[in-house]
Amino acid sequence: MEMKEFFKDKVVFITGSSKGIGKATAILLGQHGAKVCINGRNIASLEETYRELEKKNITCLRLPGDVSDSNQCRGMIDRIIKEYDRLDVLINNAGIGSHGKFSDLAVDAWDQVVGINLMGSVYMSKYALPHLIKSKGSIVFISTLAGKLGMPGHSGYSVSKMGLSALAQAMQIELKDEGLHTGIIYVGFTENEENKQILYPDGTYRKLPERKQKKASREDVAKAIARVVYKRKKSVTLSTVGKLQTYGLRFFPFMVKMILRKANRDYDTMYDQ
Repeated sequence: MEMKEFFKDKVVFITGSSKGIGKATAILLGQHGAKVCINGRNIASLEETYRELEKKNITCLRLPGDVSDSNQCRGMIDRIIKEYDRLDVLINNAGIGSHGKFSDLAVDAWDQVVGINLMGSVYMSKYALPHLIKSKGSIVFISTLAGKLGMPGHSGYSVSKMGLSALAQAMQIELKDEGLHTGIIYVGFTENEENKQILYPDGTYRKLPERKQKKASREDVAKAIARVVYKRKKSVTLSTVGKLQTYGLRFFPFMVKMILRKANRDYDTMYDQ
């Protein structure tokens, strides 16, 4: 079965899909014939994406809401089932970028980054689970390279993403006999919108500083996400840097630690404190 045929008429829920990777994935899967459910906290941005999908003749349901609120997560899943009477794919994409050394991070910053990046995926997966077991569907977690290694200067973010790795690994074993596919994708540096904001140590949001690293396009990442669902892959690491990191952690951990120590020394020059 070809990918377009596979996704045709499937009900796909992508959290954090009013912009970025989530939006690109919604467009791609919608063009493959999926019934796409999109979500975001910013209602204006969500509405703009909804109109764009409509113009492309993509069947779409918009679900404004904050994934860090368990009641809102349950409400969004209930709305999808009421509308379509099924759910085939959940892509846990909603997340925020953050930085800050452990000693500098306010408690509120911890609450926000863990609440959205980790608990948002926990809540949504919990409420979606019975419907996805029924459809023999897929749950996919979107993580980053910080999901494999604690990054100095990004302790809260690393905790939130490494938690997704533990969750995905446990679910893959626990739910294998239920016919549910659980996958996780470790995304590398990806193109962002110009107004992309991240969480600062004091719990406020500010514009993401320009990153000089080579970046993957949002569309290429969306294609990788589609392949993970289509081929029911358990774990995929994107980008050359990501693959080198995985190799280094396995065979040359001392070199990885040297690189991290340098990153820690360079941290203060990367962000305006």
